[in-house]
Amino acid sequence: MKRYQLELTVGLICLLPGLVCAHHSISVEYDMHRQGTIQGVVSEIWFKNPHVRYYLSVTDDQGGETVWNAHGHNPVTLVRTGWMLETIKVGDHISMTGDLTRDGSPKMFIRTVELADGRVLISHPGADNHADGG
Repeated sequence: MKRYQLELTVGLICLLPGLVCAHHSISVEYDMHRQGTIQGVVSEIWFKNPHVRYYLSVTDDQGGETVWNAHGHNPVTLVRTGWMLETIKVGDHISMTGDLTRDGSPKMFIRTVELADGRVLISHPGADNHADGG
Protein backbone atom coordinates (compact mmCIF):
# COMPACT_ATOMS: atom_id res chain seq x y z
CA MET A 1 0.00 0.00 0.00
CA LYS A 2 2.83 2.43 0.82
CA ARG A 3 4.42 1.76 -2.58
CA TYR A 4 1.12 2.62 -4.28
CA GLN A 5 0.83 5.85 -2.29
CA LEU A 6 4.41 6.79 -3.17
CA GLU A 7 3.83 6.13 -6.89
CA LEU A 8 0.60 8.12 -6.82
CA THR A 9 2.27 11.03 -5.03
CA VAL A 10 5.21 11.08 -7.46
CA GLY A 11 2.81 10.88 -10.41
CA LEU A 12 0.75 13.82 -9.14
CA ILE A 13 3.87 15.89 -8.51
CA CYS A 14 4.99 15.21 -12.09
CA LEU A 15 1.66 16.50 -13.40
CA LEU A 16 1.76 19.69 -11.33
CA PRO A 17 3.99 21.80 -13.63
CA GLY A 18 1.65 21.15 -16.56
CA LEU A 19 -1.36 22.19 -14.53
CA VAL A 20 0.31 25.34 -13.24
CA CYS A 21 1.31 26.41 -16.77
CA ALA A 22 -2.05 25.47 -18.31
CA HIS A 23 -3.50 28.92 -17.78
CA HIS A 24 -2.15 32.40 -17.29
CA SER A 25 -3.41 35.61 -15.79
CA ILE A 26 -4.39 38.32 -18.27
CA SER A 27 -2.98 40.92 -15.88
CA VAL A 28 0.55 39.77 -16.72
CA GLU A 29 0.21 41.06 -20.28
CA TYR A 30 -2.66 43.56 -20.05
CA ASP A 31 -3.02 46.60 -17.79
CA MET A 32 -6.60 46.60 -16.50
CA HIS A 33 -6.24 50.27 -15.52
CA ARG A 34 -5.24 51.41 -19.04
CA GLN A 35 -8.00 51.11 -21.60
CA GLY A 36 -8.22 52.18 -25.18
CA THR A 37 -10.58 52.11 -28.13
CA ILE A 38 -9.67 51.14 -31.67
CA GLN A 39 -11.70 51.20 -34.87
CA GLY A 40 -10.95 49.16 -37.93
CA VAL A 41 -11.80 46.33 -40.27
CA VAL A 42 -11.77 42.70 -39.11
CA SER A 43 -9.10 40.82 -41.09
CA GLU A 44 -9.05 37.46 -39.27
CA ILE A 45 -11.06 35.64 -36.60
CA TRP A 46 -10.14 32.80 -34.24
CA PHE A 47 -13.28 31.72 -32.41
CA LYS A 48 -11.78 28.87 -30.41
CA ASN A 49 -10.25 28.02 -27.05
CA PRO A 50 -8.52 29.14 -24.99
CA HIS A 51 -9.36 32.74 -26.04
CA VAL A 52 -11.04 34.12 -29.14
CA ARG A 53 -8.98 36.51 -31.22
CA TYR A 54 -9.97 39.20 -33.65
CA TYR A 55 -7.33 40.76 -35.87
CA LEU A 56 -8.27 44.31 -36.73
CA SER A 57 -6.65 46.45 -39.44
CA VAL A 58 -6.52 49.97 -37.99
CA THR A 59 -5.56 52.98 -40.11
CA ASP A 60 -3.95 55.96 -38.36
CA ASP A 61 -4.28 59.66 -39.26
CA GLN A 62 -1.26 59.49 -41.60
CA GLY A 63 -2.72 56.54 -43.53
CA GLY A 64 -0.45 53.92 -41.94
CA GLU A 65 -2.00 50.57 -41.12
CA THR A 66 -1.45 48.51 -37.97
CA VAL A 67 -2.94 45.09 -37.36
CA TRP A 68 -4.19 44.78 -33.78
CA ASN A 69 -4.49 41.40 -32.07
CA ALA A 70 -7.53 41.58 -29.80
CA HIS A 71 -8.01 38.71 -27.36
CA GLY A 72 -11.32 37.91 -25.74
CA HIS A 73 -12.70 35.38 -23.32
CA ASN A 74 -13.28 31.78 -24.34
CA PRO A 75 -16.09 31.01 -26.79
CA VAL A 76 -18.35 29.48 -24.11
CA THR A 77 -18.33 32.72 -22.07
CA LEU A 78 -19.06 34.80 -25.18
CA VAL A 79 -21.88 32.51 -26.34
CA ARG A 80 -23.47 32.82 -22.89
CA THR A 81 -23.64 36.60 -23.42
CA GLY A 82 -25.23 36.11 -26.86
CA TRP A 83 -22.05 36.58 -28.89
CA MET A 84 -21.81 33.88 -31.60
CA LEU A 85 -19.21 32.95 -34.20
CA GLU A 86 -21.31 34.66 -36.89
CA THR A 87 -21.80 37.88 -34.88
CA ILE A 88 -18.58 39.43 -36.23
CA LYS A 89 -17.34 38.56 -39.72
CA VAL A 90 -14.15 39.23 -41.67
CA GLY A 91 -14.61 42.58 -43.42
CA ASP A 92 -16.85 44.08 -40.71
CA HIS A 93 -15.99 47.61 -39.56
CA ILE A 94 -16.10 47.61 -35.74
CA SER A 95 -14.94 49.56 -32.70
CA MET A 96 -13.36 47.75 -29.74
CA THR A 97 -12.66 48.94 -26.22
CA GLY A 98 -10.35 46.95 -23.99
CA ASP A 99 -7.35 46.69 -21.72
CA LEU A 100 -4.10 47.70 -23.42
CA THR A 101 -0.82 45.81 -23.13
CA ARG A 102 1.81 46.74 -20.60
CA ASP A 103 4.52 46.84 -23.29
CA GLY A 104 2.59 49.07 -25.72
CA SER A 105 2.29 46.44 -28.47
CA PRO A 106 -0.84 46.58 -30.67
CA LYS A 107 -2.89 44.12 -28.63
CA MET A 108 -5.83 44.45 -26.28
CA PHE A 109 -8.06 42.31 -24.10
CA ILE A 110 -11.61 42.96 -25.28
CA ARG A 111 -14.19 44.50 -22.95
CA THR A 112 -16.77 45.74 -25.47
CA VAL A 113 -17.31 45.76 -29.22
CA GLU A 114 -19.53 48.19 -31.09
CA LEU A 115 -20.81 46.82 -34.38
CA ALA A 116 -21.49 48.94 -37.47
CA ASP A 117 -25.24 48.83 -36.73
CA GLY A 118 -24.68 50.36 -33.28
CA ARG A 119 -25.17 47.18 -31.22
CA VAL A 120 -22.72 46.84 -28.35
CA LEU A 121 -21.39 43.43 -27.30
CA ILE A 122 -19.86 42.83 -23.90
CA SER A 123 -17.25 40.14 -23.34
CA HIS A 124 -18.59 39.10 -19.92
CA PRO A 125 -20.99 40.49 -17.29
CA GLY A 126 -19.50 43.71 -15.90
CA ALA A 127 -17.11 44.15 -18.85
CA ASP A 128 -18.61 47.51 -19.72
CA ASN A 129 -17.52 48.87 -16.34
CA HIS A 130 -14.12 50.50 -16.07
CA ALA A 131 -11.55 48.79 -13.85
CA ASP A 132 -11.36 51.93 -11.70
CA GLY A 133 -15.12 51.90 -11.13
CA GLY A 134 -15.71 54.89 -13.42
